[in-house]
Amino acid sequence: MDYKKIIVLYLNNTKIEKEAELFRRKFWGDNIPVDIEYIIDIKLKINVIPIPGFLRFANIDALMSSDWKSIYVDRDEYLDERRHNRLRFSLAHEVAHSVLHKKIYTNFNIKNHKDYYKLNKDIPRKQYSYFETQANKFANYLLVPKKVLADKKNQALKEFNKLISSKKIDDKTLNSYLAIPISKNFDVSEEVIEIALSEIENKT
Repeated sequence: MDYKKIIVLYLNNTKIEKEAELFRRKFWGDNIPVDIEYIIDIKLKINVIPIPGFLRFANIDALMSSDWKSIYVDRDEYLDERRHNRLRFSLAHEVAHSVLHKKIYTNFNIKNHKDYYKLNKDIPRKQYSYFETQANKFANYLLVPKKVLADKKNQALKEFNKLISSKKIDDKTLNSYLAIPISKNFDVSEEVIEIALSEIENKT
C-alpha cells in the first residue's frame, strides 16, 4: 500500500463520542471503570501479546495488527502496576482504530512494528494526526462517559468547596485538583480526566 496517498476522513467530536457510546453500550454497559482488557479478551477475542523491549524498539505503547487478532504491548509496561492506567488508555486507543478506521487500517496490513515504522514514515503528517487524535478522543469517551463524569465532578466539587471556594480558582487549576480524586473512579490518569473535564465545560 502506498501510505503517502492515505486519506483519513475527518470526524468531529460528536461523531466520535457517539461511536464510543455505542461501542460501550454494546460490549460493556454503564458501569465504571470500563474493563477494557475484558472487552478485548472476552468480547472481541483479541490477544494482548506482551513483548520484551517493545516500547524501546517500537517507540509506541501498543500496536494493533491489521487482522484485528492481536495487540502488541511492552512486557515491562504490561506487568508494571504503576503503568496500569496508561496501558488501559493505550488499549482503548487501539480498539478505537477497529471502530473508526476499520477499512483503512485493514489495508495498512500491519503485522509487526516494522510495518508500523513504514506507515509512520510515509503517511502525510496531517492524515496521521487525524488518525491518532481521533483514536485518542474515542479512548477518552469510551473510558470516561461524560454523564458519569459530570456526576463525579459535582460530588468532588462539594468536597472541595468544604475546604476552599472553587470560585476563587480558575477553571484549569480547579480541574487539575478535581482530576486527582475523580481519576480513581475511572482507572485513568489525571491528565485524561483534566481533558475530559475541559470538554464538558465547553459544552455547557
